[in-house]
Amino acid sequence: MLINFRFDNYRSFYDEANLSMQTTADSTLSEINTFTINEKLMDKDDNELLKSAVIFGGNASGKSNIMKAFAYMVNVVRLSSAQIPVVAGNTPFVLQTNASQKPTLFEVEFVQNDIYYKYGFELLGGTINHEWLYKREERLTKVFERANGKLEIMGLSNQVISLIKVPSATLFVSIGNIFNLAVNRYLQDVLLWFSRVLIVFENMANSLDIYTMENGKYKKQALDIPILKRADIGISDFEVIKDKIATVETQNDILNINTQMQINPTLMAGQIKTENENVYHIDVKTDFDVYNDNNEVVGKKQVMLFKENGFNSEGTTRLFCYLGWILAALDQGRTIFIDEIDAKLHFLVADYIIGLFNSIEHNPKNAQLICTAHNIILMDDGLRRDQIYFTSKDQFGKSSLVSLSDFNGVRKNDLFSKRYLAGFYATLPNLEDKE
Repeated sequence: MLINFRFDNYRSFYDEANLSMQTTADSTLSEINTFTINEKLMDKDDNELLKSAVIFGGNASGKSNIMKAFAYMVNVVRLSSAQIPVVAGNTPFVLQTNASQKPTLFEVEFVQNDIYYKYGFELLGGTINHEWLYKREERLTKVFERANGKLEIMGLSNQVISLIKVPSATLFVSIGNIFNLAVNRYLQDVLLWFSRVLIVFENMANSLDIYTMENGKYKKQALDIPILKRADIGISDFEVIKDKIATVETQNDILNINTQMQINPTLMAGQIKTENENVYHIDVKTDFDVYNDNNEVVGKKQVMLFKENGFNSEGTTRLFCYLGWILAALDQGRTIFIDEIDAKLHFLVADYIIGLFNSIEHNPKNAQLICTAHNIILMDDGLRRDQIYFTSKDQFGKSSLVSLSDFNGVRKNDLFSKRYLAGFYATLPNLEDKE
């Protein structure tokens, strides 16, 4: 589970931003919207965490950049060991002359296998100039720290450490396992946590074959819960269709696939997934009831979600692309980030999804949802003050992130959306004509 995420000097954020899933002293909805972790890992006053957080803000205020910051950190961790040059793709703030000389920082606090971890790194000039990992089972202990080319590892002498060579653009946490060290169990926990985090962007179609896993468990759940009916899309059943379209062994095979996709546009409708050396086209066959004049069901109409684009709405398509991962997160107690959760969806659908996480019945394993949204009505329904965040951008192009709980004089029974529109919490777009 996620405790805190902070970053600095990334995209539109020049100054440090902190997204905390720790609760404040507010006791509102604590029975359903929060959960506690082992007091050995965190002090009793700090060990209550939120099940969800929703970030609001205007266009270009920085909402999506928070998601991108976390996604970038995840990708660096996941790809570092493969020597993929993701570090070189770092994007520091560009509207400040000295930003390129300032490190970009990423740090997360989380719990994995009943151990508290604080892990982070700094990037500068395409290299990793600082990396650290702390753990707490009963007391806080430094597992390792790497700074300016010098490495410290818990329980190892400098003589032994001198034999360990880590490339400047590679994270130690990603390759430490190859050295057969006593701290490897902690490194593995970090890698496992990052591998389990789910990230969904609006323009990203996540793999639909999540519905085929575990004998169609998540498909059954999608049909059982009222979300498809709540979305009012009329789908009575669906099936994931996975067709093998090619085998990739050489670069020429990739070129041939690209040529096929240009010749046959239907191959571009849906998702293309590579498993081992095989390339698959994935689509969803949706079933609709057909009625006679007496409103009796007399048959079925089958429509391909992507190939027959236009029958189903963009919102339906988007819902199918990430609903399976939402159900998986709830089922497995994972943390999921969703950018623009209300994009192309009715307010009630987005509200229902958030409510699934703020629930004892649907979220018994304390999965966490962090999402961005535009529809401010969402902040008035079932959210605590510390679950609501705002982004805004100043005249110098710098984004900032603040929690509603940071503002004085906010009462739990306030209509948050009304006060937001009045400009109490964040900078709003100036739509007045200027002469």
